[in-house]
Amino acid sequence: MKKIQVFLFNTVILIITSLIISSCSMFFDIYVANKIGSEAIGLFGLIMSVYMFAMTIANSGISLASTRIVAEELSLNSESGAKIAIRKCILYSLFFGSIACILLVVLSPIICKYILHDRISSIVLYIIAISLPFSSVTISITGYFTGVKRIYKNSLYDIFGLFIKIIFIVTGFKFFNYENIESACIILVGANTLSEIFSFIFLYILYFFDSRKNLSKTRNDKNNYFKRILKISLPVAITSYVRSGLSTIKHSLIPIRLEKSGLSCEASLSTYGMINGMAMPILMFPALIVNSISSLLIPEFARYNIKKDFKRMNEIINILFRLVITFSICIIGIFLLFPNEISKFTYNNIEIAKFVLLLCPLLLFMYLDHVIDAILKGIDKQVGVMFCNILDLFISIFLIYNLIPIFGIMGYIIVIYISEFLNFSVSLFQLYKATKFNLNIIKVLVIPLISIFITMIITTNLFTYTNNIINIVCNIIIFILIYLFVNIYLNIIKKKFQ
Repeated sequence: MKKIQVFLFNTVILIITSLIISSCSMFFDIYVANKIGSEAIGLFGLIMSVYMFAMTIANSGISLASTRIVAEELSLNSESGAKIAIRKCILYSLFFGSIACILLVVLSPIICKYILHDRISSIVLYIIAISLPFSSVTISITGYFTGVKRIYKNSLYDIFGLFIKIIFIVTGFKFFNYENIESACIILVGANTLSEIFSFIFLYILYFFDSRKNLSKTRNDKNNYFKRILKISLPVAITSYVRSGLSTIKHSLIPIRLEKSGLSCEASLSTYGMINGMAMPILMFPALIVNSISSLLIPEFARYNIKKDFKRMNEIINILFRLVITFSICIIGIFLLFPNEISKFTYNNIEIAKFVLLLCPLLLFMYLDHVIDAILKGIDKQVGVMFCNILDLFISIFLIYNLIPIFGIMGYIIVIYISEFLNFSVSLFQLYKATKFNLNIIKVLVIPLISIFITMIITTNLFTYTNNIINIVCNIIIFILIYLFVNIYLNIIKKKFQ
């Protein structure tokens, strides 16, 4: 199979998988939110921010290292080298995963007191700590499958893990009491830990049989794989520790500063839950397509980078920007036109609509930033990406501390805007500096903007508010079709005048 066919095949597989997983995840998150309420969702969001910091330690940059080294070895026709490298990556993951587990257990009393507002006991963090060594090793293995372009195995793992987690959560809600916040969180983290363990077993079986295929003779050279792993992973790890630690501080600070604006602790957690646990998942749901493409860009751009093929990089960057911007603007238009319907259908809560409406214009920068970061990681500029994120977090924490007590929840919205635009701008500058890409602004940006403007004019008076899901879906489909038609027509006109 030709390289482009492999890339397209993997892209289609990832998009289909992401569509299944993201759809199930979003609707299941809605189910959970309706079960336990926005306050518990807010607290669970804080728990997950702590967990993500622990996962950063467990990961310690190995995801990028495993993908990059395996892709580089295969580009040099060294299958045996790729297999040696991934075994070293697994050992690295096991070590750091165990360290993260121990640290989370030891620090859990402090975390519960100062970050989780003494709303739960340490048992919740003990449960989630068990998953860290398993999760860390799976990160290495998924990096291997990405590097060898057998993406469908990662897709099988993702689907398996999601459905195992859903089964455990539904079972937990059915057979255990979840009327208080701590018991609800125990069910959620317990299901997460069990799903990570079972998913690890499933993925390791896939890896075991895959690694035994087509074994070639081991290279008899002095290639120091640990040195290569450390060269890629440690700079990422160190900056990731800082970034993730700052991110945890940022998220834990939001409810605290909302209290300073006059809200109670319960109201602060509830508002935080509505934005981060409800509105943002809706807004980021369409990003599954962008994320699917982004995950495949790292090994592809690693190959272009090692061959110094800057012409091909520029071509791919133009295509990616055009697709992502066209897609992002269409999604923004949908959220601008149907915020009430989407919020009512998902959470049966019209209050979510105002946050969807306020935040949706940011999607253009957020979706593009995913793609830019993936490209930068592929061309060995991952440290720059991390420093960009760290700068963003420092500024965000400063603004959260100072703006939220004055402006309340609108202060947090302002912070999100400044943060996303800053992150995007710095990342874009880094990409330009590294590749000197040259965008066709008319085709990439101007035509999609004109298209959405015309589409909004046509459809504003065409649709009326409705609670009927069939009508909502039909209206959205009509909106997309009109947007695509206008976009294609404008591109045809542009070609005629060239």
